[in-house]
Amino acid sequence: MIDSPSRVLASPAEFEGLLVAHQRSLLSYIKSLVTNFHEAEDLLQRVNLILWQKRARFEAGSNFRAWSFTIARLEVLNQQRQQRRDQRVFSDRQDHESLPVFDPSAEVKDESLLHVLKDCLERLSSKDQELLFVRYATDRPLKEYAENLSRSPGTLKARLFQIRENLRKSIEARMRESELTMAGN
Repeated sequence: MIDSPSRVLASPAEFEGLLVAHQRSLLSYIKSLVTNFHEAEDLLQRVNLILWQKRARFEAGSNFRAWSFTIARLEVLNQQRQQRRDQRVFSDRQDHESLPVFDPSAEVKDESLLHVLKDCLERLSSKDQELLFVRYATDRPLKEYAENLSRSPGTLKARLFQIRENLRKSIEARMRESELTMAGN
């Protein structure tokens, strides 16, 4: 494929910034397509890797969200095809024709959820934030990161599980608080 002279690629730093900025919305979108939270997290990692591998195809100034959500949707479809090949049982709702197509003009329905997520993430220690960043926003292998910290990958995986569980509980508690506050008004 020959690039046209008017095509401007995003710099690695610009691309990385877009990828990091869209992690929450990508995970939310993937979670809307699958029923299992852990499966959604695994899919997000695969999508991040694919996005990084295809970063040379992303043009600066184009709609990163639409591009990344399309790749996420295709990866969900690929996983579902693989699962059918593995003779697993799926509900009709998970059939590929029923997957919603991402509408780039649609906004996040509940902005308060994004604020809660951000607040809960900011409450984490800097070490936990860094671990989450390395795991979910880079293509750096967890094994390599573990070696740099002189820790085992299994230890970091266990810590990631604890962080995700604590985040889930924190988010649920904050959302309940928010609902109670709104109900009291």
